Amino acid sequence: MKKLEQKLMSYIEEHSRELDQLLSDLVKIKSINFDTHGDEEKCEDLIMGEYRKLGLDAEKYYSTDVPGVLGHPDYLPGRDADRRPNFSGTYRVSGAKKKLMLAAHTDVMPVGDVTKWSVDPFGGVIKDGRIYGRGSCDNKFGIASSIMAMKAIQECGIVLDIDVVLESYSDEEYGGGNGALAASLKHDCDAIINTDGGNYEIWSCSMGGQILEIAIQANEPQDSSKLAVDALMIVREELRTFIQNRHKELKADRYFVGTDMERSAFRFYEFLAGDGGLGMNLDRGMMSFVFYTNKTQEHIQEELSVILRAIKTRLDEINVSTNGFRPRSRFFHCLSLPDEDVTLQTIKKAAEEVVNRPVPITGACLSDLSLFLKYGSPVSLNFGIIRDFQLYGGAHQYDEYVEQKQLHEHCKAIALFLIRWCGAHEAAKI
Repeated sequence: MKKLEQKLMSYIEEHSRELDQLLSDLVKIKSINFDTHGDEEKCEDLIMGEYRKLGLDAEKYYSTDVPGVLGHPDYLPGRDADRRPNFSGTYRVSGAKKKLMLAAHTDVMPVGDVTKWSVDPFGGVIKDGRIYGRGSCDNKFGIASSIMAMKAIQECGIVLDIDVVLESYSDEEYGGGNGALAASLKHDCDAIINTDGGNYEIWSCSMGGQILEIAIQANEPQDSSKLAVDALMIVREELRTFIQNRHKELKADRYFVGTDMERSAFRFYEFLAGDGGLGMNLDRGMMSFVFYTNKTQEHIQEELSVILRAIKTRLDEINVSTNGFRPRSRFFHCLSLPDEDVTLQTIKKAAEEVVNRPVPITGACLSDLSLFLKYGSPVSLNFGIIRDFQLYGGAHQYDEYVEQKQLHEHCKAIALFLIRWCGAHEAAKI
């Protein structure tokens, strides 16, 4: 590394406790996503305050305020988007010809059964080399890393040559996306680094997929749920080929083969016959599922339309009806950034130099990378330290946490990438 780069790395190391405390403070904010609404606005004072301390052009805005969002094909209604703000902090350079975005989402999942946590889910507890709490790894570390990277650059007397937007966007969980869509349409960026990535890997291919549900109802009153169960089993049977196709295509995809996405390419979420009441509504049922794919939305819709015709034919035979598959999330588009892309290689090299080991290029889980690639910039990728969902302390799990050491490494990699990609020089001494 050059002398200026080494100075920057030393600053972050020396101020690592400040970085840890910033993430801890962010975790203490209960910015929960409740699907149809969310509490992201609670982050305003802390995030906007940090932006202003850095001298950034701070702006709070709502997705629905951005021209083109309402009525957009990827806008998801019913999410209270006019009350869930994004927070932008822009580092502006006079005459800058390029713009970069560092993005992270503010919303977090509900904590679930609080008795299964060994720490306060919103305590921001720092112990044993870890920072615990809901949102610590998904995805508030990204907000903290980005802010600290910009602070380190400024405190080290470094001036960047292009504009940089720190974007804290809303409504990512539960398949949202309105915040990322608004950020993509609002900021005309040449490249976007979405920190909502995992395992200190470069995610350059966005996973496609969706959450769907299908409801059935008997055409005559029932005194048990047997018919509803039989109907749902028909649906499940007719989905068999669809399920096989999803596993097969991801097994043949170099971004996803051998990953959790390939292994869980199709998962049933709910299977409910009746409504759980005492003999009420026994004539109906519902099934929901999530699938991953590298196929287009049009391809998937065509597959499902064929399956739905077969389902309806069989349900007619047992006097049961369905209105078909209904979305519970937006459709995630599968898009990718070529390995040879300069931005990808620049952040990969920076990340590798910080940890002194190879950093793999792989595919993302369902994330807003698909929106950034499609509507923000074709030069978009995810780079983060989210822990896998199935691990203890992983994303959405009890005792969610990040390793302090890895947080510091991520911040260093972001800072190193910034001065290399943006171009930088030392501030003139007065």
